[in-house]
Amino acid sequence: MFKSILVPIDLAHQSSWQFAIPEAIKLAKAGQCKLTVMTVVREPQAMFEGVYLSFQLDQMVAEARSNLDKIVREFRTTEIQIEQDVRFGSIGHEILAAARDRNVDLIVMASHRPEMLDYLIGPNAAHVARHAGCSVLILRRFSQN
Repeated sequence: MFKSILVPIDLAHQSSWQFAIPEAIKLAKAGQCKLTVMTVVREPQAMFEGVYLSFQLDQMVAEARSNLDKIVREFRTTEIQIEQDVRFGSIGHEILAAARDRNVDLIVMASHRPEMLDYLIGPNAAHVARHAGCSVLILRRFSQN
């Protein structure tokens, strides 16, 4: 069984967590393991928003931390502890770094936003699956219509 699970999410897309977090919680409960939900403040997002000073970056990270906390609060359970991690940089690189830093043995992530139906999995999920030093569970949820 797994000892530590990482769930990377995109704060801007509910589809990245609405299915992934509950599935990861089920796995964590079954294995009585640690669960971490993380997000990444992307470098291009910071450049696009005109972030040039460190206090502006700190403000973006603090806002991401607050938003992540609101999301995780919806899924809190007394049966397992859910930790949080906010990072800055390239999405794929930071997910893999968090997995290494936390000694994760499973990454659970949604494959992409639903509007990207032409692709089997999105580019970040593909990158993580190719380069992770642990198991990766990529969840893809299709609409029922």
